[in-house]
Amino acid sequence: MKSTKKFFRIAVTGMLAISMLLPNSLAMYQAKVKADALYLRESPGGDVIGTLSQNTVVAVLNNSNSWFKVVSNGKVGYVSGEYLTGTTTTDFSLGKAKIVCDTTVNFRSQPNTSSSVLASLKNGTVVDVTGVKSNWFKVTYNGKTGYVHPDYISFSGTQGTSSNSGSSASNNSSNSETIVPSANAVSYTGSSEKRAEVLEYAAQFLGTPYVYGGSTPSGFDCSGFTSYVFANTVGTIPRVAQSQFDATTRVSMDELEPGDLVFFGSSASSISHVGIYVGDDTFIHSPHTGEVVKYESLSGTYETRFQGGGRVIFD
Repeated sequence: MKSTKKFFRIAVTGMLAISMLLPNSLAMYQAKVKADALYLRESPGGDVIGTLSQNTVVAVLNNSNSWFKVVSNGKVGYVSGEYLTGTTTTDFSLGKAKIVCDTTVNFRSQPNTSSSVLASLKNGTVVDVTGVKSNWFKVTYNGKTGYVHPDYISFSGTQGTSSNSGSSASNNSSNSETIVPSANAVSYTGSSEKRAEVLEYAAQFLGTPYVYGGSTPSGFDCSGFTSYVFANTVGTIPRVAQSQFDATTRVSMDELEPGDLVFFGSSASSISHVGIYVGDDTFIHSPHTGEVVKYESLSGTYETRFQGGGRVIFD
């Protein structure tokens, strides 16, 4: 697949454990709050440990269900994914964190293991986390800015204070999350306004629950989601995944562009799932019962079950 394709994510979207060890099957991304105030909880539906104001940007570490595990202002916790939306912002303060490793970990100039090493950071070293990029944390240490893999970052015991995140013990028993939607911030930097429109429109439904047969913002199944997004942006496409596959122009995995449909199944005549490609080997979809609209890596079983892309937008 083309490595140069742009990636659009909420952001969304990513969640944490004390050690901040990130499951390999999930990708970290950024998202922003689309509610006046959103509770940060110590566990899904648990006690409130902070309050995030509208437009606060967080790092999403896990979005495997309706409760998203996030980092904000040096704290890790859970928020209702329904109230997060996409953003292309990559530079934002996440507070202080500690290096957790056996001896030292490489502090690199770029978010990959082939880039130059700026320094070797010892276990327990405190750094400022200033953003996320390509599934790595962007950090500042000793006047230098670089990247550290999330496996070696822990926010435990280093949380800071901010007006965007504070203790709210009086609200511990409350489960209400008042939402005032703001404009979605996902954007597309290519030449096609239609592709940008599809990605931005789709991202606003991150966190929407999967509902079998659903085709409205109250709940989507996979093809209900794609058909709804396209009907409200580019134009009407068939309702069922197999029909969408049959009606669209085939493109290979290497030819995928943001805004193309991606189809999965046991064969081209047995399409069982569909999503929307967003770039960087990632797509957005409504997976299955018990899940929510989320971003997913086009790898593993999705890669092996991939039957082709479907193009509706022609630049």
